[in-house]
Amino acid sequence: MRLNALRWIQRLFLLSLLLALVAGGWFVRRTAQVGEVPEFLQAFAGPPKALRGQRIGIVAGHSGNDSGAVCPDGLTEAEVNMNIAQAARSILEQRGARVDLLEEFDARLTGYRADAFVSIHADSCTVNLSGFKVASLEGGSAVSAQLTDCLWDRYETVTELPRHPDSITYDMTRYHAFREISPSTPAAIIEVGFLRGDREILTKQTDLIGRGVADGIECFLRPEEKSQTAGGAEE
Repeated sequence: MRLNALRWIQRLFLLSLLLALVAGGWFVRRTAQVGEVPEFLQAFAGPPKALRGQRIGIVAGHSGNDSGAVCPDGLTEAEVNMNIAQAARSILEQRGARVDLLEEFDARLTGYRADAFVSIHADSCTVNLSGFKVASLEGGSAVSAQLTDCLWDRYETVTELPRHPDSITYDMTRYHAFREISPSTPAAIIEVGFLRGDREILTKQTDLIGRGVADGIECFLRPEEKSQTAGGAEE
């Protein structure tokens, strides 16, 4: 009887130890993503995350509201925007950021505060054009202009799509969310390409498009990355 009791105690101890190790590993990795790992635990958290502690808002354009632009075969801007927004979120989270994926008229937009805010949209399916464009609030803050510059530069580098600044519209420079979020939140809107002319890359290379957006945001949030930025939109 005494031997059996001892064996049960050993098994319970080993099980408790295993559960503690699993829970401890989850805790360290989870807190590492949001930059809350105590110094004495950082050695167990793996390599430092580039965007640890940063909060980023990503709007999947038109989501929760309407379809946006629609192609003759039924492809919608909303679904393209969502796929790209999810890809960008995944990449940014892998780099340690906390990412809020927001709808077009999300209730959380009112007074929203973050280290960076980007709304993702795509352009018309009726014209056979190619290219992307980025804008911030007309007459807005210098930091929002810096975020815009980084998006122009990094998105172009990653995707190799041409800039299309001549088609920037009032709807971009006066985008509704710019006036809803906190004025202290750096914000930009990007039209990632044309649904007709850039359909192939927008629908079949979603991860590449998402990385272009993510790299632009990281360029803005990391001073050492900003210093390498070539500049903003062409005149």
